[in-house]
Amino acid sequence: MTARAEAMIVGEPYATGGWYETVDPATEEVLAMVAECSDADVDTAVRAAADTAPVWAAMPVERRREALGVAAGRLAERRAELVDLAVRDTGARTSVAEATHVGAAIDRLASWANVPESVLEPRGPEPTGGLGARLRRTPVGVVACVSPYNFPLLAMVGKVAPALFAGNAVVMKPAPQDPLLVVALAEALRDGLAAVGAPAAVSALLTGSTPELGAALVGHPQVDGVSFTGSTTVGIEIHRNASAGMKRLLLELGGKGACVVRADADLDLVVESVLRTWVVQSGQVCLTPARLIADHRVQDTLVRRLTERLASLKVGDPGDPKVEVGPVISDAQRRRVEGLVARAEAAGRRVVRGDRGPVTGYFTPPALVLGCEPADEIMQEEVFGPVLCVASTRDDDEAVAAANSTRYGLYDYVFSADLPAARALAGRLRAAQVGINTVRRHPGAPFGGNRASGIGRSGGRHALEACTDVQTFIEPHPKEL
Repeated sequence: MTARAEAMIVGEPYATGGWYETVDPATEEVLAMVAECSDADVDTAVRAAADTAPVWAAMPVERRREALGVAAGRLAERRAELVDLAVRDTGARTSVAEATHVGAAIDRLASWANVPESVLEPRGPEPTGGLGARLRRTPVGVVACVSPYNFPLLAMVGKVAPALFAGNAVVMKPAPQDPLLVVALAEALRDGLAAVGAPAAVSALLTGSTPELGAALVGHPQVDGVSFTGSTTVGIEIHRNASAGMKRLLLELGGKGACVVRADADLDLVVESVLRTWVVQSGQVCLTPARLIADHRVQDTLVRRLTERLASLKVGDPGDPKVEVGPVISDAQRRRVEGLVARAEAAGRRVVRGDRGPVTGYFTPPALVLGCEPADEIMQEEVFGPVLCVASTRDDDEAVAAANSTRYGLYDYVFSADLPAARALAGRLRAAQVGINTVRRHPGAPFGGNRASGIGRSGGRHALEACTDVQTFIEPHPKEL
């Protein structure tokens, strides 16, 4: 049965008069009819949010935390349903849906229900000259939250939870390809707000298939902040359009992660680490280690091991526990991925392809592109698919130059048994985050991009910086009189 997913304004399903279809990327079957919102709907949602934002901001932090805790509980009650939805809506393998799409999202939302109020009162400077200074974080007002298609629920929670905790109202707009998990989040937030007697309009959901909807939302004059995760191209437009209103921005954009492998690296660890480029969300992850920059002394051994592993990967139904690579999100994305790989092959790079998978569904074979040069298109452009590129270097200097050769600066990796050397090399990289002998993220560390990878930081309590202003109170200090 085809589901119907409606927008939500003032806590109620909102009739827009139009619909568009979303499909299961593994079967190409219609999954849902989703409300097609208009510019007028944006205006309705934002004005309602702006009207109620001061009421929410005035509520005690304890009640705001309670609302988030109730919402997390509602999602937890629907965990099994949401995992199944993540598989069908995003094409995620079941294990990734359980751990990341749903499990990590619930944990992140619940964590904000336990953050102490003191984080809204950062430490000020030491008293001097007879004066003291006290700082307070205040909400910016209405935050437009625009999430990507790869991890829609997790990314949206990362935006709305800190914004609501700080006293902002939020208007959510998920990616058009797979909005259903965010619909569930909107329902959970509605219940959380009702449980503490808060205005329902504090949280709104807009859905739609066109880029014009997102542009209308982030450009609305009563939107005070924008939290966006998506492509660099769209991020640049948001940055340009937000400048006139001096909106607060958090832009988490593209990446082209370099994985620098020194000659003394643990190659078993490297292979298992870069495997995520193929098996986690079919490579549709901005921080994936997509460029393998290997010391020439270990490159052949590393390529042989990766080729063997590639040949063993099974592509297919993401609900099948034996499958390691599922579909990409759409036919358009499949064609983009395969076009980049085909052009690399036509330019003389050797391409090793894995299992193509079923004929029906948006499947593309995981690929290993060998003999690359840093300036190659496939080494410069974010593929956002199951493609790993390999380049050889003679020393650390060459490796650093290759890693830093793109316009991006999101997440790089260094593997070496010599920890001081690895740290020294990591410090020369332009990425905002560098993993040393690991591809795991620290949940409390700041996360964001440098250069074309974005502006601002989320991650743990650092997320408050993008949705709050800092107000300073200066007064005489008796210890300095």
